[in-house]
Amino acid sequence: MGSNPTKVADGEVPDEKLAGTLSENRNIYKMLDMHGGGVLIKLARQCKEFGCYDMLDAYLDQEVRKFMYNAGKGKLMPIAELVKARNQERNAKLGAFSRKKGKGKSGPNILDEFDQGQAEMAGDLKKALKLLDGGGKGGKSESKYREMVWNLDDRGSMGEHVLAICLLQGTALHNIIAKRLIHFFPKLINDICTSEDYYGLSPLHMAIVNQDAQFTSILLRLGADLNQRCYGAFFCAEDQKTSRTDSLEHEFVELTKNTNYTGSMYFGEYPLSFAVCTGHHDLFRMLLAKKANLNAQDTNGNTALHLCVIHDKMDMLDAVLDAGGNPRLANKQNLTALTLAARLAKKTESTQHLELMDGLIEQILDEKWKAYGRALWFRSLLGFIFFYCCFVSAYMLRPSSATTEHITRGRINDDGETESTNSSNYLQWHSIDTQCHLMYYSEWPWYHGWFRLGCEVMTIVVMLFQILFDLGDIRRIGFQKWFNFLKAFPAKLMFKGAFLFILISIPCRLACSFHEFLTIDNTMAIISVLLVTQHFLYYMRAIPFVGPFVLMVYTIIATDLVRFAMIYSIFLVGFSQSFYLIFTSCERDSTLIKKTDPLGSEFNNIMENPVDALLRTFIMTIGEFSVLYREMAACDNFWMKWIGKIIFLIFETFVSILQFNLLIAMMTRTYETIFLTRKEWKRQWAQVILMLEMGLTPESRKMHLLRYTRPTGINKRVRSYVVVSRGDGEKTENEELAAREAKEEQKREEREHEIKAKALALMSAKLKTEVKKRRVLRQQTVDANSRL
Repeated sequence: MGSNPTKVADGEVPDEKLAGTLSENRNIYKMLDMHGGGVLIKLARQCKEFGCYDMLDAYLDQEVRKFMYNAGKGKLMPIAELVKARNQERNAKLGAFSRKKGKGKSGPNILDEFDQGQAEMAGDLKKALKLLDGGGKGGKSESKYREMVWNLDDRGSMGEHVLAICLLQGTALHNIIAKRLIHFFPKLINDICTSEDYYGLSPLHMAIVNQDAQFTSILLRLGADLNQRCYGAFFCAEDQKTSRTDSLEHEFVELTKNTNYTGSMYFGEYPLSFAVCTGHHDLFRMLLAKKANLNAQDTNGNTALHLCVIHDKMDMLDAVLDAGGNPRLANKQNLTALTLAARLAKKTESTQHLELMDGLIEQILDEKWKAYGRALWFRSLLGFIFFYCCFVSAYMLRPSSATTEHITRGRINDDGETESTNSSNYLQWHSIDTQCHLMYYSEWPWYHGWFRLGCEVMTIVVMLFQILFDLGDIRRIGFQKWFNFLKAFPAKLMFKGAFLFILISIPCRLACSFHEFLTIDNTMAIISVLLVTQHFLYYMRAIPFVGPFVLMVYTIIATDLVRFAMIYSIFLVGFSQSFYLIFTSCERDSTLIKKTDPLGSEFNNIMENPVDALLRTFIMTIGEFSVLYREMAACDNFWMKWIGKIIFLIFETFVSILQFNLLIAMMTRTYETIFLTRKEWKRQWAQVILMLEMGLTPESRKMHLLRYTRPTGINKRVRSYVVVSRGDGEKTENEELAAREAKEEQKREEREHEIKAKALALMSAKLKTEVKKRRVLRQQTVDANSRL
């Protein structure tokens, strides 16, 4: 079984040759390798020593020229063949299940019948290709052909040519060779790398990555292509590399739209984008001077502005905007530079954004508060107070005496008197008569009966209205967004949770005749009252002198208490079980002694089970340890008594003293941190306004928007919030007054200087006139004397 040679059609270049990386014999590295060696380096070093480059020029003209198409004049090749070779190289690196075949079909190679070596036909051939394909430079569609200069068979492992190797190394000798190369073969400046990782990488890209302004200037002066795009996988986003697919109908690589643009080498394909991502202002200005397209979009649709956002180049962002970058252009994900920055949301520890609270954001929040925030806040507060009064009244006006009678099974009547076991009232008592006493509204005084019923009905009606409003908000903005807003307000979250317990208590009340649900009803009411009362904290967040303290409570509970509870629970469980074993041993010894001596003292075991031990130990933590110590001292077992005292001492030292003081220190630190934050209340205030704004319909928000914005331009629908520009930062009234006075003083000094200058000019003119008059009089006197 032998391997038959693959037949290649006439005029078609074999795929193995197009993928230069598959060739084992790299003649290019004999001339110039990646380690600073090669024939060209030796010649360049000798020529530099002698100050004459004739030997280097002769080698380039005689030997290097052989590795180029048409002796350096270049050759047009079908894009489809280059893409096919790129696809084969990618699949060779991937596993069998990850390989992707190129899509589309390649058309016939219309260059087969042309002899591209004839110089007189080169210009006519390019014109014909423009007519046939509609491509070429300046065409609306991509050209189906690309001019290649260096032979594809003799390229390096990255599909590079000798000029690319010089730029990759970037030493002084390599720069000398590169300048001689582009002198002899100027078309090399647009010859690209052809490998999968570096496809489309041109000498201009390499010079920009090297931040070599001098060589970039040389390339631009010689006509380097400003629109050459680098599609290589090395310069692709990391989360898009697995989605790279080719089509024989175009040169660019197809990528998935789902990406977060991860990776530090995603530079945006264009030379101008490379300059932006490297942060080199001089190179950026050079490319702009050569009319590079500032708003060119790469395969992802990203412009230079998008790339500034992705790579956090704030200084370059200002430069691009000043140069005329369009901030409204959207990429393939339909994101502008602004919305892309919001989506990526690169969080850092920087506090610079908080400075906005003192300026524009604070003004907008103030306008929103005046427009609708204050009214909605007061309306919501009054509505909640009404609901709270009804709810608490419905709970507090319950006939507690009847509840006590039911719980004690008639031993205590509804008048609060204790019934004897022989009394007729006690003997005739039945639970069915009292288990629905909360439903007997007519049998109680008006405040325990009908008024309580009215409060309960109003509570349920207001709660149902609130639930309907919440369902409207969820339908309008979605549950996820609604819940995210709600999570920022624990008090409001507890308030919404109280509705669930109120709803559960309704069927419990109605089903009282079937079973004794009284205990569940009371439990639901107690939990509901606790949760509803916490809702006052939500309204307190909008008050300047209370809001930061509400946050302190939340922060201390969420951080300090949680950490303390995790550590404290370990000590609590361990020590409680130790005390349980000690008291159990003492009780056992006391039982044995009681058998032999019935008159002996009886030991009182206050920790009969592990749960009691846990609760007793917790009570001891907060200072009530006298009962435990007294009972432990009465233990008849000598060793258990002293072991218990030692464990008690250790527990008091490491838990009651050390850990609780540590908790106090942590809470103090949290308090001071929040108290010293000047802008904390503004953040609380902003959250309250956003929560109030969520309850408004889009139409209502638009109507309120008209109150604090102004139309910009002729189109009245386009509105903006007007801010008076005050220079580099916000100034106080005193600073503005001082600035105006300084300006007036400067004008006054300029006027005085001008008046003085005019006065000096007049005096000088008068002086000159007087001198002339004296000269004339002197001359007349001399003439008169001469006549005499």
